[in-house]
Amino acid sequence: MPTARDTVRRQWALLQEIPRAPGSIGTSALLVRLREQGYTVNVRTIQRDLNTLSTVFPLSSSEEGRASRWFWSEAAKVVDVPGLDVPTALAFQLAREYLQPLLPQVVHRRLAGHFQRAEECLRQETTNQLSLWPDKVCVISRGPALRPPSINAAVQMAVEQALLHERQIQLVYRSKHGDQPKRYVAHPCGLVIRDGVFYLIATLRDYPNLRHLALHRISIAEVMRDRAKRLSGFTLKKYVAKEQLFSYPTQGGLIHLDVLFEAKTAIHLRERPLARNQRLTTMTKDGRTRLQATVRDTHELRWWLLGFGDKVKVLGPKSLRKEFAEMARRMAARYQDGQARAKTV
Repeated sequence: MPTARDTVRRQWALLQEIPRAPGSIGTSALLVRLREQGYTVNVRTIQRDLNTLSTVFPLSSSEEGRASRWFWSEAAKVVDVPGLDVPTALAFQLAREYLQPLLPQVVHRRLAGHFQRAEECLRQETTNQLSLWPDKVCVISRGPALRPPSINAAVQMAVEQALLHERQIQLVYRSKHGDQPKRYVAHPCGLVIRDGVFYLIATLRDYPNLRHLALHRISIAEVMRDRAKRLSGFTLKKYVAKEQLFSYPTQGGLIHLDVLFEAKTAIHLRERPLARNQRLTTMTKDGRTRLQATVRDTHELRWWLLGFGDKVKVLGPKSLRKEFAEMARRMAARYQDGQARAKTV
């Protein structure tokens, strides 16, 4: 004869088999799973247990024909036995804060209960020093903090589903400099987040060239049944890290950069080299630092150098030196025009 202990074990096993909404499971499937675990049960026993448990836990059911399907409420708190410890709660809290952009929306919704439980755990465990860790660390970006553009939630969901299931996706997309949106059939290859902007890396129609499609410029996205075509040998990490195509390359390829920094300006480059073959030389006359390195010729390289203002001087290559000299002349002329106008006002 079953004991109270047997009933508790069976009902606890039953609770663990029920998914969180929007997932659900029928009583027949629950019967199979509990029998696989060695419990001697029938459908009536499971139905009785479910009715009892639903008065204590946030369980709901929906009718599908003559059968019932059960699920945890999507907003239900996570029940932890044993309770959630502080290190695990800390990991969930930091994941929520810093990894949220990388998580598909469906995953984030499924973890919402865990995130909420972790926050409660850290708030209650004030005597554990680890609970204070989120207030002691912070990740920041360089430069002004620009607000990320708004993305249509349905578009983001469709893009994530197309990537997960490797399906083609039909898009209505407006290019950065285009006025009229156009319709495309895209083959998703990856998703890149750069400075808060989401880019879908994809090929369009039957063309092999990879395109960067900003999600906030997509107004409509529909996942198709046809499988997406994958480029032979393509990996997203190699594409981003080695080819550096998100650095806005010019047509020059690699260049041998030769620049001269003011004495204290290039100190950080000794700790964080610009390239593997970087050479830093201290000039004996004035203490300035000469940097020589082989780098990719990109617009981002120019923005980086311009950020040092008059603390840096480009020595080579000659084409880059000429470009910066011309830029400096234009900037000087623009400020001189501004001063002349200011005096006449």
